[in-house]
Amino acid sequence: MSDAHPASPLFGASRGLTSAEVAARRAGGRSRVRSSLRRSVRKHLRSSLTERLVLLLLVVAVIYTLLGEFRDAGVIFAVVAVVAGMEAWTEWRASRAIASLTTLSAPRALVWRDHQLHEVPPDHLVEDDVILLSSGSRVPADARLIEADDLLVDESLVTGESQPVERRPGVGERAELKAGTHVLRGRGTAVVTAVGENSTLGRVAGLVQRADAQQTPLQRRMEELARGLLIVAVTVSVVIPLIGLIRGQDLRQMVLTALTLAFATVPEELPVLVVVVLGLGSVRLVRDGAIIRRLPAAETLGATTLICTDKTGTLTENRISLAEAVSASQVVQSRAGRPGQLDRVNQLARAASEPPPEDSRLADPLDLAVWQATEPIWPAPMVRFGFDGSRRLASGLVEVGGDLVLAVKGAPEAVLVRTAWWRSAADGFEPLGPDLRSQVAAAAAELTAGGARVLAVGSRAIEGAPRGGPSQLERELVFEGLLAFSDPLRPEVPEAVRQLTSAGVAVTMVTGDQPATAAAVARAAGVAGPTFIAAQTRGWSDAELAAHTARGCVVARARPEDKLRIVQAAAAAGQVVAVTGDGVNDAPALEAAAIGVAMGRTGSDIAREAADLVLADDSFATLARAAAEGRRLYENLRKAVRYYLAVKLALIVVSLVPALTGRPLPFDPVQIVVLELFMDLGASVAYVNQPSETDEMRRRPRDPRARLLDRRLVAGIVAGGLTLAVVAGGVYVAALGPLGTQGARTLALVCWLVGHATLGIVMAWERRQVGFRRLLANPAMLVWAGASTAFALALLLSAPLAALVHAGPVPPAAGAAAVLAGLLGPLWLEATKRPRAG
Repeated sequence: MSDAHPASPLFGASRGLTSAEVAARRAGGRSRVRSSLRRSVRKHLRSSLTERLVLLLLVVAVIYTLLGEFRDAGVIFAVVAVVAGMEAWTEWRASRAIASLTTLSAPRALVWRDHQLHEVPPDHLVEDDVILLSSGSRVPADARLIEADDLLVDESLVTGESQPVERRPGVGERAELKAGTHVLRGRGTAVVTAVGENSTLGRVAGLVQRADAQQTPLQRRMEELARGLLIVAVTVSVVIPLIGLIRGQDLRQMVLTALTLAFATVPEELPVLVVVVLGLGSVRLVRDGAIIRRLPAAETLGATTLICTDKTGTLTENRISLAEAVSASQVVQSRAGRPGQLDRVNQLARAASEPPPEDSRLADPLDLAVWQATEPIWPAPMVRFGFDGSRRLASGLVEVGGDLVLAVKGAPEAVLVRTAWWRSAADGFEPLGPDLRSQVAAAAAELTAGGARVLAVGSRAIEGAPRGGPSQLERELVFEGLLAFSDPLRPEVPEAVRQLTSAGVAVTMVTGDQPATAAAVARAAGVAGPTFIAAQTRGWSDAELAAHTARGCVVARARPEDKLRIVQAAAAAGQVVAVTGDGVNDAPALEAAAIGVAMGRTGSDIAREAADLVLADDSFATLARAAAEGRRLYENLRKAVRYYLAVKLALIVVSLVPALTGRPLPFDPVQIVVLELFMDLGASVAYVNQPSETDEMRRRPRDPRARLLDRRLVAGIVAGGLTLAVVAGGVYVAALGPLGTQGARTLALVCWLVGHATLGIVMAWERRQVGFRRLLANPAMLVWAGASTAFALALLLSAPLAALVHAGPVPPAAGAAAVLAGLLGPLWLEATKRPRAG
């Protein structure tokens, strides 16, 4: 491959449109592929108003209107407006949040503007923009190649063609690039020919917008649960009024009660809670630098049992620098090397390194470190042979003082196997025998033991015209020295690893680096377990491989297929695996993992699109925080479901018992509608913002196969539901004789409003007792509970408001007792809370 100078057009020439030209092309409006998730509030409102249960409530309001009960009809219409409005707004916020998460993790396009290279979202491109493509990037728009270097493109996602195709500059199909395809190899420069809805990707996106999004597994389980509970709710809404009729209650009142009970008891909000809690909760992950690309990942994070992480840039800072150069004479016989020898080692390494492009983000970090540490003395190489995984070498042919020299750098073992000589202190050549080879290997091992990445440098004088490729030229080398590169461990990584392991999550490092370097970094990071070379793991069975990785270990010299096999073996053994990756070859492992984690800064577009989670800062510590947040989200969902079903159960019990005993029902239909308003707001709004209980990362991961409605959750539902039913029902029964039906209903309503708010606060903390600081930790919960309590007090103090919901005046002492019962009744549940190990 011929050398490309950094000033050549392909790797950094000043070109492209100016800002004025971009503005002119955009004058007709930006061609953006719109997301189907960004529906307007109006569409969400229309969807909410056409739900069957809301339509049922509207029927009740119409019946009240026909019966001349205009005030009651007005109250119900107002509640419908508030419920539908809040539901539409909440779902719109959740869908917008999910859409914004997708946008945040979307690929970026490298484009020449105003003689500089800029990184912009693909929908900011215009026709005639000049874009730069490299291995791993997604083609952001339809384009025509104008320069290319060994460009291989995967078009399978767009055309269905499984074999990658080469693309070259010129005329016709060979030069055409389609939006949405991926660059597997090489680099290129192209001019944009179509963007947005006019591009290949835009036409596909149009079809996607007309398709329905798949539900998450948790949403499906919630819908199954809702369908099961629907039978119970409908039965109750029919049986209770039927019993009332048999007991002599008014027919009209019982029909209205049946309809409103159906509205209040049917668990229609359960599937919505998944979107609301996980969707809005995922926005909090963004603040920590973790971008959820797919909603199921938010629920799976809390169940992760194994993390397979790479090293460079995830555990380390990816800030590679050349820390030390050691000449051959210093290595082999501990003789003092002359400065000229070190200069030669550096110049040889520079000649074998790719020159960094103008945008250093596209450079190989080791090559960049060499170029930054070495002042150029020799001329640019005539020819370079780039690094590849089979040779594990890179080389360049350079003219030095009239002689042609092949400069080689690569893995120490790969250089040594091709080496016959070493450069002595007197700048002569001596054979590199077995003893000297052992000394070189020991010196390299000593450097890597300290965590350095070590490369060996060699050379060969070429006589006459060079013939053949790298396999013919890279032999009979002279060993020149060693280079040690440092990449500091991120300071926050050891604590993150400690948190994960204490939470029952195993951490395994899978890296292509040398074993000694990988082991040193693993020790510093706190990754426990032995270090294996990937080649020895290929002889293990899948069960053996899964057993080792599940306990935590280091796998060095790993290839992409090794990482994929590790993920598949662990998953087959029942592990919930999260795997990190950044390159094109990592995409299969990212796809196979329960949670694929891509690097946001250094990751390729292919890796990001295959991933479920994108780390904006490439830090492993962010992944640890995301795991903790995933557990918090799932717990909040459980708590919301527990509270939601508890108040539904309470309403059923408090209505059923009086019906069976021949007493009037404790709540009027209009009052049930008001109660439903506060119940729905509590479950769908207040629990979204519930903070962590602080012990999530001290407990074992949850079993992803476990049912959401397990024994512990059912016990909480029953305890909370019966508590509220007994408190509100007890107040009603106690007041029915002295105050009559209206007075008893007023007190029951007041007690319920206060009691279900207290219950919501108590049930928001499953393992922690509610103290003052925890009470203030969730402002949304306080606002909702305060609003419910304030409404209850207003019923006692405002006769017009009380009359609006069929409540009446009650003695102040009785009202105070009802409020006190609602405040104190649910507090007994605090005594049942115990911190659990998981």
